[in-house]
Amino acid sequence: MRKWVLGLSLTLGCRSVEVGLDAAVATTSVPTVAVDLDNCDQAIDPYLPLFYSSFFACVHASWDDDDVVLWTDGLPPHASAYYPHDHPNHVAFDDRGGTHVQNPGEIVTQSFEIRIPTNPVAKGIVIDDAAVDNVMNTNGDEYGGGGQGVALDGVEIFAAMAAPGDVLADEANTFDAYEGHPAGATYHYHFNTPGPLEVLADRSLTTSTTPGSADVELYGVMCDGTLVFGCTELDGSPPDDSDFDAQNGHLHDIDDRMNTYFFGRYHTHVCPSLWPDYVFFPEVAYYETSGCPAGGP
Repeated sequence: MRKWVLGLSLTLGCRSVEVGLDAAVATTSVPTVAVDLDNCDQAIDPYLPLFYSSFFACVHASWDDDDVVLWTDGLPPHASAYYPHDHPNHVAFDDRGGTHVQNPGEIVTQSFEIRIPTNPVAKGIVIDDAAVDNVMNTNGDEYGGGGQGVALDGVEIFAAMAAPGDVLADEANTFDAYEGHPAGATYHYHFNTPGPLEVLADRSLTTSTTPGSADVELYGVMCDGTLVFGCTELDGSPPDDSDFDAQNGHLHDIDDRMNTYFFGRYHTHVCPSLWPDYVFFPEVAYYETSGCPAGGP
């Protein structure tokens, strides 16, 4: 059983990734205006499942056959030391008392897309300790490298893996105050962060944006259809961990006491205070991944 040190901002090995045709990444400059939840690039089809308009911001969301397509420019709608120095969102890097050092990457505008199946097909796998080692290319059921999901605030989600030859926590000291950093120019998250919670607060769904204390903790969605929560279910109740797998995943209906958004949907929970054995976004894809971006170390 793996044990992770609590209180340490763990990041994963994040070398530059080669991104396949399913996820074109542009290296264009960043607009010189401030990016926030009021003016980020957003267009959500009102005929999509209610989940997307209810909880997502800073994305384009549309139908393509039976898939929901999420596109984002990848610009975090919050402050970061990784914005260019002349950008309104730029802030000084917080070294957290000397434990953190800024990496040389810088945020640029992306063009990132994932396709999420409306009715994902389970692989029928068991996600046990042997399947979850947080190292890339050691399991045929793991997600790819690079962006494999989208957070509620439009920031890319990377899966919980170190690149081959790296140790998972080697880059622990490069996170900004939102627990994100760039791999090359691709800003992303690996685990719980205030960013998505600020979207929920903007919609009066939580009064706290601190991971571990928010009324509702939903972070985003992976490209296979797996949902990523924090210390709560969507209705704010504490999760029942009796059926958790090795990456804190289980299945049940996803509802907020008013609407049922998904029936029997696999999802994971990131909550270091309750489940310190696994503190990251998912590593292994529970569902088939035919629409996931191609990427690698």
